[in-house]
Amino acid sequence: MTLSDVRSDKKLEDILKGKTMKVYYFMLKQNKPLSAREIQRRTGLSSPSLSLHHLAKLQELDLVTKIDDEGYVVSKYIKIGILRFFVNIGAFLVPRYTLYLVFFGSLMVSSLIIFGLVLTAERILLYLVLCISIIIFVFETYHIWKAGPV
Repeated sequence: MTLSDVRSDKKLEDILKGKTMKVYYFMLKQNKPLSAREIQRRTGLSSPSLSLHHLAKLQELDLVTKIDDEGYVVSKYIKIGILRFFVNIGAFLVPRYTLYLVFFGSLMVSSLIIFGLVLTAERILLYLVLCISIIIFVFETYHIWKAGPV
């Protein structure tokens, strides 16, 4: 069964869940060829054969390919499950809320530079809204980052 055979996101989520999702997520974060033993050790699986089982599931979906003598590497990035909340930026997998956090943080810093600490009612409201936005996105980024795939 390949990714094109799986028609709906729901079917794909049923296949790509639990430990298989954990292996896929780990491989996305590493962004380099990995051996089955290394995946087994670093994801906490009980044996390398169990790691191979999950890698075989990922290969069936064409999400992972085996490179001769180097190991397994992610061949396709799909946004399913918790991965919907992540963005792949180069070699990094970061929560989407991080981008919003950077935007509002830079807006706060630039507002402080431009307006200074001269306070008017409008500026107090601006700083208050920006602070609340930053706090919300710090909270959301932290929880998505900690949640991971499982």
